[in-house]
Amino acid sequence: MSKKIKYGLWLQNGIDFNVQETVECAVVAEKAGWDGVFVSDAPSWGYSDPWTVLAAIAAGTKRIRIGTWITPIPIDLPWRIAHTLASLDQIANGRLILGTGLGTPSEYEMFSRKYNSKELGRKYDESLEIITGLWTGEPFSFSGEFHTIKDAKLSVQPVQQPRIPIVMGCWWPNKKPFQRAAKWDGIMPNWPALLKSGNGPQGEERTGSLEGELRDLLDYYSSLTSDPGEIILPDQPNNSSYRELCKEVGATWLLSTNIKDIKGIQKGPLKLV
Repeated sequence: MSKKIKYGLWLQNGIDFNVQETVECAVVAEKAGWDGVFVSDAPSWGYSDPWTVLAAIAAGTKRIRIGTWITPIPIDLPWRIAHTLASLDQIANGRLILGTGLGTPSEYEMFSRKYNSKELGRKYDESLEIITGLWTGEPFSFSGEFHTIKDAKLSVQPVQQPRIPIVMGCWWPNKKPFQRAAKWDGIMPNWPALLKSGNGPQGEERTGSLEGELRDLLDYYSSLTSDPGEIILPDQPNNSSYRELCKEVGATWLLSTNIKDIKGIQKGPLKLV
């Protein structure tokens, strides 16, 4: 039995909207009946700081879920992420979803760091272990390839237990991200056929139609886990066959990125269509 699909906005904070506009949009979205608002997290792409924006959104709303699509985990310190998100989940009263990923080369090269996907993948896994370990509320120690922690304990804990949901960005047809995601709380996939170019950000090549690639990636993901968790997909509001497929394959969220969904951004109050 398929789950009821929730509908959210994926806001290009700092690009389509400045910080104040992004917060205003989220407040109006809640009043208009949307289920969630997600913001982007990649300074090299021009996005504003997601945690500042989400804290303001959390303080100005009561019902909608909030989250990121996606946070490049290896680029930051895991204990800083754990502390920031625990505090944010307190402000939101347990409404936060953490969308995570490895990140793209530009996000590292901008700060004179090397992009080595295998090494960053190990750092990613290590960071997630630290973040969730610190969210237990107990003294936490860790010794790994990249980080060492001894008896660390956060004074602030997330409202959500056992953890804030960790939902992973995955570019099809790369299989490693789906294998990693099967151990956590869901996926936020993208696939080449979604793009006009037919190629992903790191040269991922199109292997089929929009619907065909979506079926393929979800068939693969489903083979890895009996509990797929959240399946958060980009919406195609004018594509009825795509929406029907999303229901069929068990999508839990559809996120709109269409600027036409939002009117009146320059003057007056925002109105969502």
